Amino acid sequence: MKKFVAIVLVLAALVAGLAIYQHQSAPRPGHASLMVYCAAGLKTPVEAVAEQYRYETGGEVNLQFGGTGSLLSQLRAVHKGDLFIAADEGAVGDARKADLIGDVFAVAVQHPVVAVRKNNPKNIKTLEDLLRPDVKLALANPEAASISRVSRAALGDTWKKLAAHATVTKPTVTEVAADVNLGTTDAGIIWDAVVAQFKDLQAVEVPQLADHKENASACVLSFSEQSAMAVRFAHYLTAPDKGGAIFRESGFTPAGGEKWTASAGLGPAEGGALPRSFSTATMVHRLEAASTTRGMATTVRKDG
Repeated sequence: MKKFVAIVLVLAALVAGLAIYQHQSAPRPGHASLMVYCAAGLKTPVEAVAEQYRYETGGEVNLQFGGTGSLLSQLRAVHKGDLFIAADEGAVGDARKADLIGDVFAVAVQHPVVAVRKNNPKNIKTLEDLLRPDVKLALANPEAASISRVSRAALGDTWKKLAAHATVTKPTVTEVAADVNLGTTDAGIIWDAVVAQFKDLQAVEVPQLADHKENASACVLSFSEQSAMAVRFAHYLTAPDKGGAIFRESGFTPAGGEKWTASAGLGPAEGGALPRSFSTATMVHRLEAASTTRGMATTVRKDG
């Protein structure tokens, strides 16, 4: 009987903990959803930042990923959304000329590299090696993806030779990386930070590309109907103790930003709740620890 009562009490505690977690991670009244268009190469850290932001602030963030050029063309057509996260400065300039953006926040710094499989089985060391008959080369479409737009501008005639030799052309940088990672192709030109997102890739630095650093930037869209919230999320993305830390953990070089405050981007009338004192991971850890202590197992969803 005592054992049964103990089990009931443990279950009740777990249910109560889950209820608190779900209540805290639920969207808060009056917080509209942000629509964010994000370059595909930034998907891993941006998804993680958006999840943490939702938990800590209650703000919903809807993400759409694609090549920077493709997203820019879409924004020109639809004029809807709140934030555009571009992978290169040229795209930011184009968006500015088209009056699509307002405030711009630098998020991360990246540069092109040659990606090969771990241990470099084809012994690729130079751009000239990419033109060898035995090397299958993947490139992204320069009209759709920033990585090839930047590389094409940097390499000039060499780019034309590479493009003519390429085995396959992909719409996004992550698809180029995935092909090399799987061994479908032998090499590809991608952002240095993207290499860290694939376990079987390594980077080959080439002097023609090493100095072509680009800021990936979060741009508030000029037609956003909730620009203050867009600015707030952009601050969160760049804050060294929030998004900046996640970008660094994901293999990126953060561009730097101001330390996060709960009222960032909000006017006095909008207020802003204080950040919570513990994270989703901490909550899950506590519940799992409680379960283990009492000889029981439980699984907690981390996506709210």
